[in-house]
Amino acid sequence: MKVKRKRSFIGTILLWINLLLCAALLISYLAPHVNPQKFWLIAFFGLAYPVLLVTNCLMMLYWLLRKRWQFLLSLCTILVGYNVLFNNIGFRFSDSGNARPRTDNTIRLMTYNVHSFKRYGSRNDESTRHEILNLITEQKPDLIDFQEFYTKNKGSYEMRDSITRIIGTQHYYFEPFNFNSSEAYGMAIFSRFPIVGKGLIRFSDFKSDNQCIYVDVKRGAKIFRLYSVHLQSIHFDPEDYKYLDSVSKKGKADMQSTKRLGGKLKTAFIKRSEQVFKVKEHAAQCPYPYLIAGDFNDTPTSFAVNQMADGLKNAFREKGSGFGRTYNGNFPNYQIDYIMASPQFDVLTYKIIEKKLSDHYPLRSDVVLSN
Repeated sequence: MKVKRKRSFIGTILLWINLLLCAALLISYLAPHVNPQKFWLIAFFGLAYPVLLVTNCLMMLYWLLRKRWQFLLSLCTILVGYNVLFNNIGFRFSDSGNARPRTDNTIRLMTYNVHSFKRYGSRNDESTRHEILNLITEQKPDLIDFQEFYTKNKGSYEMRDSITRIIGTQHYYFEPFNFNSSEAYGMAIFSRFPIVGKGLIRFSDFKSDNQCIYVDVKRGAKIFRLYSVHLQSIHFDPEDYKYLDSVSKKGKADMQSTKRLGGKLKTAFIKRSEQVFKVKEHAAQCPYPYLIAGDFNDTPTSFAVNQMADGLKNAFREKGSGFGRTYNGNFPNYQIDYIMASPQFDVLTYKIIEKKLSDHYPLRSDVVLSN
């Protein structure tokens, strides 16, 4: 009898844990729709979506192995959020679509946060610069937009000259946000096609690299626009990364450090929502079909990403496969870089190029502008 009661007690505890995990997952489904400016707490549930999804899958597996009906709790909860699930995971098990040949109508777009052409730390190194340039040469983009773009006025790090040689034209727009007489840091877009217009949507202080630039590109008789965005960064310090590493490896957490990180995340959630509305308002007045690409610094379950994607085609959702992770730095590796297209474009391919040359992976997508 005692063994039976003990099992019953454990089963009851697990059931309550399962119910709490289901409730948390359901709350995370609200994150794409609740503006953090009005209620920021929901955004943290959205950030936790991958963990909540995995734990609910484990609970479902546990009940299935025990042949108990309770597996339906997590199963139904996961299915209710199918739209969020498809934004996070591409259920395609073949990249045959990415192997399709390019045609005369195809436009190949790349977006890349190059972290000043360095892997980590404060120093540039020639090998990383060389490998990134080789990667761009291999991918043969028609358009490529960069966040955290670094260049010198002369020498091997005159990156504007290096990229234009690869692209094969002098069509580019570089907007520096921090510069001196010998070097500059900012955002850039390079194009094989003529650039007939350009501009800046300023999000914050001019020296901040969290901004948006755009170019109007003419291909044949058609003109389209490319927005390159770098939404609000979290600005974790080395001590923050050290704390995260300690928590992940040793499970040691303290209230002060947790509160500090939470405050930074909250601020970033709110600022990104404001920045997205600025881009959407600007794009609503755009007379041309347009693409939006770059480093959104937020996950597929976030308010910022879903507001930006509203009315657009998300290239990952259209053609992506797997978990879509684009960040490979010290923070949990989420999908935070995106390519989106207005309805006039058809998305043919989407690929994450998993080479650790920056703290982000570059993205590549082939699109076609409909007649």
